[in-house]
Amino acid sequence: MPELPEVQTVVTQLGQKLVGKTLIGFWSDWDRKTLPSSTAILCGIQGAVVCGTRRMGKHIVIDLSNEHSLVIHLKMTGHLLYKTNENRMSRAFTEDRYNGYIHHIFTFSDTSTLEFSDMRKFGWVRLVETSEVEQLPSISALGVDALSSQLTPTFLGELLIKRGRRTIGDFLLDQSLIAGIGNIYRSEALFLSGVRPDRLGVTLTVPEQAKLTRAIRRVLGQASRLGGMSDGDFRDTNGLPGRFEKNLFVYGRTGQACQKCDTIIQRMKMGQRSVFFCPHCQA
Repeated sequence: MPELPEVQTVVTQLGQKLVGKTLIGFWSDWDRKTLPSSTAILCGIQGAVVCGTRRMGKHIVIDLSNEHSLVIHLKMTGHLLYKTNENRMSRAFTEDRYNGYIHHIFTFSDTSTLEFSDMRKFGWVRLVETSEVEQLPSISALGVDALSSQLTPTFLGELLIKRGRRTIGDFLLDQSLIAGIGNIYRSEALFLSGVRPDRLGVTLTVPEQAKLTRAIRRVLGQASRLGGMSDGDFRDTNGLPGRFEKNLFVYGRTGQACQKCDTIIQRMKMGQRSVFFCPHCQA
């Protein structure tokens, strides 16, 4: 967490709230996660205007008028909160404990702030030249975006063949192949496509490849429209949790009845992560 839908939610909201605003300050109490340093970020953003926001995999990119960009990765527990004089004392910001771990703050000329709350302090902020964003190691290593039109059934099939004898569950979490799918949406996409997570990827038929491609797009698209899901600590820029939890078919539902066939949902370990599936609906 957060995964593609959560990051896309943040990027969309930031685009609506920040474009046209002028940055005047930056504060951090966790310098080891500011690159090249908090002082360099402060010097590099002062007076710059936000031109736009975009997502690259699970990275948030904020483009500035001075030909530099802020690249932010939320990692496990990070989220960005946009505060103004009108909403600063809202209950979401003052009473939700997950919104209280503020380690980085960007200040704008209108006194609004963008604050990075991160309980485990794994998230990071980096200032680079805009022309160098795509060359950052964590971005250049990404595969095709999970919501890109490039991810067709044919392209998916080619990737599966190249990767040989890997399970489809393991394959879907490899960000160097398909960028943006995480543990939650892996389970959901596999359920919607009727494929067991421990199937070898190369065994998927052409129709199954098409169903999986559609399922990935469907679940990620729907989750993005609903602001993702919180699964504990994610919050959007208003400090509010996502609303996708009510649409889950299998994730986190071990021991409960499948909503399609009443078979009991099962959980298995793949690597260090849990994946959930229906033994009847998924073959």
